[in-house]
Amino acid sequence: MYMILQKNKNLSIFNIFLILFLLSSIIISCSSTPKNNIPEPQWITDKKGAFPDSEYLAQLGTGVSANESRNNAIAQLASYFNTNVKSLVEGETVTVSSSDEEKARIQRTLNSTVVTSTDLDLFALETAEPYYLEREKQWYCCAFINRKNAWNQYEPLVRDEKNHFYSIYKLAEEQTEPLERIKTFTQAQAASEDFLSCLYRAYMFSKPLTDNAFGKDRAIIASIPGMVQKEKNNCTMLVKTNNDFGGTLSSSVTKIFSQMGFAVSTDNAKARYIVESTVNYNEIVQDDLIVYYPSIKVNISSANNAIYVYENKLDKILSYNESKAKKAACDSLAALLEKDLPSDFKSTIGLSE
Repeated sequence: MYMILQKNKNLSIFNIFLILFLLSSIIISCSSTPKNNIPEPQWITDKKGAFPDSEYLAQLGTGVSANESRNNAIAQLASYFNTNVKSLVEGETVTVSSSDEEKARIQRTLNSTVVTSTDLDLFALETAEPYYLEREKQWYCCAFINRKNAWNQYEPLVRDEKNHFYSIYKLAEEQTEPLERIKTFTQAQAASEDFLSCLYRAYMFSKPLTDNAFGKDRAIIASIPGMVQKEKNNCTMLVKTNNDFGGTLSSSVTKIFSQMGFAVSTDNAKARYIVESTVNYNEIVQDDLIVYYPSIKVNISSANNAIYVYENKLDKILSYNESKAKKAACDSLAALLEKDLPSDFKSTIGLSE
């Protein structure tokens, strides 16, 4: 009898432990699968209904935890934002590249600088409370931006870039020397890139508000390439050459400045600047052999000022014939000028490539 009672006692203890084990398993199972006491949010199945496009930028994110879904939602929104800014910039590039190559260069530069990194520092960013969707066994979150609130927060930064642009633009307008105006307008054009960069982001928040506040400024920026060309037309160049052979250097210098968009004239009365090129053959006679160490100097000056100087030289040229030696020297110097002079002049004067 004692043995039977002892056995039943052991069974009771085993049953108690079994019940406790099952209860703890149920508790752990329940705690690992969140139970929502609130209805499923509208934004899960109807994002645009909950956050209309006219008022919000919004994107969903999912994850195995609430925090992961929130982070993914923010990343999705940042990616959406930058992708659409990129599309806007590329659209602008296509629009202007067909009619104005110089302006297209600015837009292509923006395309490479505005959207190269994910911008997680989004203005007026908010997130909904993450929600565990039981039928999919994952968390959902919605990151959103109120367009008007974001635009109001971002507008001061746009205005700062605008003021920086105009500080240079107005300085260009005050210049009287055409080449100085070109140089300063080119600097204003470079400053406009940061301003335009801000405008593209502002457009994503609100195109109507941005157009109303900064539409006229965009028109002024778009006019700069034309203004630079107008000043180039005022920079009429008179080309003079000394010690040229067969007009080789004269033709080369005329071609160089014409291709850079400047007017070239043979009329001294019409010229605003004189481009004077001087060849020095630096001759050494060795018996019957002619040895030249040719050099070239290009001076550009106005009536009152020296504007630009370029100097370069070649290795020695050998010949038994003076005409052949001079022709070889001038041909080589012309090739050297066409290779180096445009970029050096643009860099010195401050013109854009």
